[in-house]
Order: sequence, then C-alpha cells, then structure tokens
Amino acid sequence: MIKRLPVPLRVIAWALSDWWDDWINMALINLVWLLCWVTIVLGPPATFGLYYVTNQLAHGRSLGLRGLVEGSKRYFAKSWLWMLLNLVVALVLAVNIWFYGQFDADWAGIVRAFPLFLGLAWLVVQFYALPYLMEQKEESLKLALRNGLFTLLAAPGYTAVVAGLAALIAVLSVWLVAPLLIGGPCLIATLGNRAVRERLETYALFSARVREREATRKESNEWACAEGETDV
Repeated sequence: MIKRLPVPLRVIAWALSDWWDDWINMALINLVWLLCWVTIVLGPPATFGLYYVTNQLAHGRSLGLRGLVEGSKRYFAKSWLWMLLNLVVALVLAVNIWFYGQFDADWAGIVRAFPLFLGLAWLVVQFYALPYLMEQKEESLKLALRNGLFTLLAAPGYTAVVAGLAALIAVLSVWLVAPLLIGGPCLIATLGNRAVRERLETYALFSARVREREATRKESNEWACAEGETDV
C-alpha cells in the first residue's frame, strides 16, 4: 500500500509509522529533550541525541532514552559548534533585517524579504543536515550542511512536501503546545531521517544506473573497435 504512494507521501507514511510504533519512547525522549533545553547547556547535545535515536529508529533499532544519552555524549562538542553557527547566522540575518528596516523606500521591503528567504532556506538545510551527519562515514558538519543544501536544490518539490509537513508540525507545537509535549520534535526528526535515507537510496540507485550505462557503452565501443580491427 505505502509503496504505491508518491515518494514524498511514502516518506511521510514511513516516518509516521516509525514514530507511532515507538511512541512511548518518543514521548519520553521528547520530555527529556525539553528539560535539557531548560538547562541551555544540555539543549544542543540533547537535540543531536534526539536525532541519533530517530536515525537508529529509521534503521529499525529502538534505543529509547539510552540512545538519547549515547547520542548526546557522542556529539556533545559538535552540537555546540552547530549551535554557535546557528546563532551567528541568526544574528547576521537579524542585523540585516533591522538595518534595512530603517529605510522607507519601496526597495527596502524587497531587500528585507531577502534575509527572511535565506533564513527559511537555512532552516530547510538544517532539516536535512542533522540526519545526513548521522548517515555519513565522515562526521563533518560542513559536509552535512553541503549535502542538505544540495538536496534542497536537487529536489525542491520533494522538499516542499516533506519539509512543509515538518514546518506545520513545528508551528502547531508552538501554537497548541500539546504536539510539543506528545512528541512533535521527535516526529520532525523522524521525518528528516526518513527523507534523507530515501534520498540516499534514490541517489545510489541513480549512480548505479549511470555506472551500468557507462560500462555498457564502454563494452560497445570496445566491441566496435575489435570488429573494425578484424575487418582490416
């Protein structure tokens, strides 16, 4: 049934299934994650721990709170590097919006909209980047961000559906609070991990087909050359 759905809806269905099947753990992890953000210091590591748990869940392994602690320890330094980078980006965008807000000219409104657009794009890149970090052999934040950007550019329609649902969940979590308490952030992370896994499988299949075509073309050229030498 799920395999008959369009790819973005298939990813959403897989993510919802993962999240629902492990909902008790998701709710507990979500609660601990919220408490960690109250301390501020443990907030970024807990976020990476949450993504680590949902990444493992996408691979069929339920780690629960143990996985949250394990992921938080493993990515502690990297999570704060990520946090500082986000703070810098947010500061730069805010300063740009404030600066151009001082002008009343018509062009100022257009210029102010540009940092908002960049901020939205940055959030979408983040949606992909943390799952990519969990999947990469080289745990490089720079590489994960680059992969997130390439995925956004390569699959805008796919991103609009999957990341759009994640944005809706985030808005509802802030507005209604209830989704925030019952595991909304975990569902967003699960969506991101499932989306990245599907993209990796799709790109791997595409690369395999390209290599197969190149190998076939090479064999054809070698056969043609051999035939030409025989005729001579």
